[in-house]
Amino acid sequence: MKTYPMYIAGGFREKEETIAVEDPFREEVFAHIPQADQKDLAECIEKARVAQKVWQQTPLKERADLVLGVSRVILDNLKELAAIESKEIGKPIKETLFVDVPLAAHCFDYYGSLLKDFPTSLSSAEATLDMIHYLPFGVAGIFLPYNVPLMIFGFNAAAALAAGNAVIVKLSEFGSLSLLTLAKYLHELEFPRGLINFVTGEGPVIGKALASSDVDIISFTGSSDTFQEVFKHIKKPKKLLCELSGVNVAAIFADADKDEAIENLVASTFMKQGQMCIGTSVALVQEDIYGEFLDMLVCKTKKIKIGNPLSPTTQMGPLRSKGHSEKVMAKVERFRNKGKIIMGGERIENQGYFFEPTIIEIREMVYEECFDPILLIKKCTAKEMEAGIEDNPTGLVLQIWTQDMKKAHAIAMQAHYGTVWVNTFAQMDTSTPFGGCKESGWGRVLGKWGLFEYLQPKHIGFCFKKSQVSGWFG
Repeated sequence: MKTYPMYIAGGFREKEETIAVEDPFREEVFAHIPQADQKDLAECIEKARVAQKVWQQTPLKERADLVLGVSRVILDNLKELAAIESKEIGKPIKETLFVDVPLAAHCFDYYGSLLKDFPTSLSSAEATLDMIHYLPFGVAGIFLPYNVPLMIFGFNAAAALAAGNAVIVKLSEFGSLSLLTLAKYLHELEFPRGLINFVTGEGPVIGKALASSDVDIISFTGSSDTFQEVFKHIKKPKKLLCELSGVNVAAIFADADKDEAIENLVASTFMKQGQMCIGTSVALVQEDIYGEFLDMLVCKTKKIKIGNPLSPTTQMGPLRSKGHSEKVMAKVERFRNKGKIIMGGERIENQGYFFEPTIIEIREMVYEECFDPILLIKKCTAKEMEAGIEDNPTGLVLQIWTQDMKKAHAIAMQAHYGTVWVNTFAQMDTSTPFGGCKESGWGRVLGKWGLFEYLQPKHIGFCFKKSQVSGWFG
């Protein structure tokens, strides 16, 4: 059985204490990862600081070429990385092969290319010159979720490295293997040793230690509950970027293209078994079309092919762990008291942590993230739909389905969400910003905005005559 070493302080390291990695489809342990301790982390941070000072002084063109090299390495090893991520996490291979892993590569390509045309900022007057110089923060601690580890690594680490920072990436114990596999290829690139680090271990141990350490900036992607538990240990003030739990809403108005809305609603609810931050938790459907729409939705959902995540025809795999499966079952039981189960709601009793695609009709609005194959659906008037959108305490993703573009634009402009998609889902790429509003987080990844999150602008002002305060007390 293979033990994957973590990659810290410029080299590969195993530990006597390890964590078992289970295949959620076969329900068997097939690998182990190290449990890092505080001594490992302290050495990692020390080495990262040395490497970062070298990296900061690296000419931009050379830095850009190395960042672009990560993109090539990911794409050169696409099949291997996609297969191990699907096996460990349980999501269908077509998702990792065609979306998740390539998107990570595209991020490094985008930010490497951005560096080649990075703007300098100068402004001058008759006797003054003002220069804006951009500084990295130093060492960035990046907390990754288990569901799309390589993708979120691309979202954050590509920008952090391009900006001149070192990175210490805390991998989820439920999603480590694709990045530990990538490490052996990154080691062959000419980055300063210790600039890129992958630390493994349980959150209550190494996650809390990283949060309370003296790293200079932290990016956290995960649940609000985990964030609150981990980050109460922060001691030194530092910048935080967070993408937290989001109750994503899809609003389907009476004039929507029902077929297209259902295609996108099923995809946004059941891709990755619902284990994705942009997934839909609640569908609000205008009462005029509710009955017909619900029938069509159930018919489409029943056709989802569930099976081995490594099979190219599988559309939905198992949940990541037995513990997650039990939590989903408990959630369904809670929702029974708030509505009616239209379909699903049970574990699939065979090998693997499979759970039925589930649709639950609710009577009153429920703002709870469904990070699982559950869709809450509610019949509404148009006014109730707009209230349901606006009253959401989180504000990550909103879908609007209508043929009335004037109405869609008005709702989109008013909605306090980081992303609004009109008659579409997952319309995002490396050039568009992504992040939450309200309780779903702050800060942005992707696009130029993602790069500037990892930079600090410094103003340098030159004066060639008397300054504006000369003689003030004369």
